[in-house]
Amino acid sequence: MLFLQFVFILAGVAVAWMALLMWRADSREPLPGVTLWIVGFSAVGAASAASGVAYWVGDWARGFASHLLLTGGMGLVWLGIRLFLHGRVGVLVFLFVGALLIGECVGIYWFFFVRESYQERLTITCVTLLLLSMSMAMNLFYAQLGERAVTAAGLCYCLFALLNGLRTITILINPDNLRYFLSGGVSSAVTVLMVASLLAAQAAHLRMIHDARLEDAEEPE
Repeated sequence: MLFLQFVFILAGVAVAWMALLMWRADSREPLPGVTLWIVGFSAVGAASAASGVAYWVGDWARGFASHLLLTGGMGLVWLGIRLFLHGRVGVLVFLFVGALLIGECVGIYWFFFVRESYQERLTITCVTLLLLSMSMAMNLFYAQLGERAVTAAGLCYCLFALLNGLRTITILINPDNLRYFLSGGVSSAVTVLMVASLLAAQAAHLRMIHDARLEDAEEPE
């Protein structure tokens, strides 16, 4: 089994497990936005697992489904962050996320089914993730809640965006054409760090849920 296949499958399981913990923490009295986090991270986990099993089920899982699940899941997480922090999601935010994901979907479809090109799909997904992750980080930083979990989540998304860009540039400049994944040694190592940063962000989200529960319990009736 290729190294990255193992990483993607293991990451998919880990992300799904963390999403289950989030669901258990939010099952009694759901907090605003947490359901979107759970669904979004579940989609991200499915995207990772799809990339890992694509060698056996077909390249469509890696080249098409995983891209849409990953960006769609991150889009839901971002909407969940807005709802968790502000209690509502504005129309402009919905329009922005919708337009971004629709545009990416069209691009991924075109460069997989019409004119196959992994580099173009990688670039489109990279730009989409960059916009989403940096926007999530900005929302968390601007919330100024003074909670470590909120700040930690913002830092994790900044790191994720940086690593995502570095991985994409590394593959575009020096693709390893002899491997199923075009990632060489450097980009493979960066991919592992991306997974770690995303799991750390999930852990921060889980802590945010627990902190919100504690605040609700401390409020006088």
